[in-house]
Amino acid sequence: MAEDLFGNEVAESPAAAGKPRQATNDMSTVMTVLSRAQDEFGYLLAGPTRQVFRRCDKEKMRPLPRWEAGAVRQLIEAGQLTVGGTHFMRCGAVRGHANSVLVPKSTRDQLARWRALKNPPTWDKTG
Repeated sequence: MAEDLFGNEVAESPAAAGKPRQATNDMSTVMTVLSRAQDEFGYLLAGPTRQVFRRCDKEKMRPLPRWEAGAVRQLIEAGQLTVGGTHFMRCGAVRGHANSVLVPKSTRDQLARWRALKNPPTWDKTG
């Protein structure tokens, strides 16, 4: 049994399952996100919900499209990206703390290997 704010005993109930995020297996999306994360200004996680932003310059950030934010979260959960230090950033008129998203050396090496691969000839055909 757990206690509420006033010290009363309450039964524990499982947290309601949220809407599951849709995972991607599109390699071009994964490679795009990893390449952008490796740029001079990468990704940031900000706010209590850890929303994903793209860093624009030293102190500005902007929100991402849902597909890109989902891919960043998926790569963080898979261990391909890691969460780094805290920075004081601004998005519009709102200022706050955000954590940088880092690209480990093993992920950079893997991305370099993927870039060296060529698509099979059958992938070039549309239809």
